[in-house]
Amino acid sequence: MVSRELVVSEGREADVQRVFGQGGIWSELLEKAAGHLSSELICKSKVEKRYQAFDYWTSHWEFERFREKHQAELERFAQWVTNEGLLEREVFLGAYYRDEPGPDEGTDIVPA
Repeated sequence: MVSRELVVSEGREADVQRVFGQGGIWSELLEKAAGHLSSELICKSKVEKRYQAFDYWTSHWEFERFREKHQAELERFAQWVTNEGLLEREVFLGAYYRDEPGPDEGTDIVPA
């Protein structure tokens, strides 16, 4: 899982939901990745216009392969978001993967 915080520019909440939400431009871009499972956009604070975006992957390696293969498209998308003035700020919160448990252990989420 990859997690980011999105702080939305004034009056652009609906636009951000369309771009980063289900079926949006971001989802269409990620659909090109074999290891992408799903994405989710959650409003954490309407007052602060703060959202958290989650992208779920089969593995950290699939995520990294996607970033390598589609780097130019990701850069164009980021530039478009900037040019449109959709976000005040985007913060990478972390990348996590499910640690495979041993025979006597539980499954834990650990940083990548």
